[in-house]
Amino acid sequence: EKCLPQLLFYLGMLPSCLLAGYLSDQFGRKPVLIIFLLLDCLALATLLLVRGYLGYLVTRYLTAAFIGYFVISETLIIEGLKVQYRNIFLAAIWCSFSLGIVVLGLQNIIFSRYIDMVACVIIFNLILLLLYLFGIDESLRWLLVKQKKDRAQYSLNRIAYMNNVTMPKYEEIPVPADEEYSTRDFFVLQKCRTFTLILLQLSTLSFYLLVDFTHTSINSIMSEEYFEEYGFKESELARAQNYILSGCVGVVGVIVTSLMCYLAGRRLTVVLELLLCVVALVLTISMPSMPVVLTTCSYAIRTISPGLLYLSSLYSLEVHITPLRARAVGLSTAGAAFGGILSSIKSFFIPRPHGLHDLITTGIELALVVYVLIWSMKLPETKGRTLPDKIEQMPCTLGITERWVPCKQHDEKVPLLKGQSTSRSSCSDKIAE
Repeated sequence: EKCLPQLLFYLGMLPSCLLAGYLSDQFGRKPVLIIFLLLDCLALATLLLVRGYLGYLVTRYLTAAFIGYFVISETLIIEGLKVQYRNIFLAAIWCSFSLGIVVLGLQNIIFSRYIDMVACVIIFNLILLLLYLFGIDESLRWLLVKQKKDRAQYSLNRIAYMNNVTMPKYEEIPVPADEEYSTRDFFVLQKCRTFTLILLQLSTLSFYLLVDFTHTSINSIMSEEYFEEYGFKESELARAQNYILSGCVGVVGVIVTSLMCYLAGRRLTVVLELLLCVVALVLTISMPSMPVVLTTCSYAIRTISPGLLYLSSLYSLEVHITPLRARAVGLSTAGAAFGGILSSIKSFFIPRPHGLHDLITTGIELALVVYVLIWSMKLPETKGRTLPDKIEQMPCTLGITERWVPCKQHDEKVPLLKGQSTSRSSCSDKIAE
């Protein structure tokens, strides 16, 4: 009963992310995002109506089946930002993921009924839907790559009107050719193949570690011994407090990772955080009888894992071309869902590992982290790079000892982002930003 709802959620999340990325690359970011967000609200609303455990499982799967809007929102927002803002804005998006866990814990404390918590989530999603519907325009980069000149001009004129800026009429818009790409190209095109495999492994492993160590801590509070000693009310309060603490740890992890990306670059940050995971797992194996060490290592991994997830999304956005970008993020997030599935299966067969079982599983996790660490050393540095629109603009993977220096920063060169202010000189700068 503990593992099945979690497993069904990740089983719904995996195809949702893949489908959302594909539809977004084909039909545009904003319309697909709105549709998925609306369907997710409807799926959540069914939780208010169903009764019984079986109905809960079905609706649990359905709510995850439309969660792909998270993938599209990342892509849509990042494609409209200047180079220096991508890191901080994506970090804010991933912090919201951890803040959601904090809110879940607070709801457990405030509300006594599950139905009240669901109603709050539906209200929040409806507000988010309205913000995206009326506050965000279609990605100019996607419109230009797809050679939709009129829609691009209309979208830019709307932005200019809202900012009180007069935009000239462009007769010729320099746009790249609209080439057809399929999901198969991730594993066929030479530049995409290695990136895809590395980022899939990174997202799968990091989310597996996050779910495994978080739920191991929470499930220890949900054990029968804990219920018998402290009672149902106290155990529920302890679980809510654990959720709040886990969410706060995740926020700290993403913020620290974002700061490291800003100071040291993406590549070095990935390697350093994976090395810290190796150290934490080695200590877990070598000192299994010391609770202080085990708790410290657990929180270290729960801090690092959200940062690694954020980095896998950041790399997916920055190395892949516009016609494949949303699918790349969807593939990376689907890898994270697969990691959640593996962790749920492990929890089902080994609910409370101890002794030899614990040593073996932690040893396997350590070997996988070392393996991903070696592959991650081949990632290029993308700090300061413009988003690529063509295959030849994509960075290449590097040798393990090759070019450990930051690349030179270049500004995005997207057409139509120039205009003359009719009221104040800073408005044109606002449009360019």
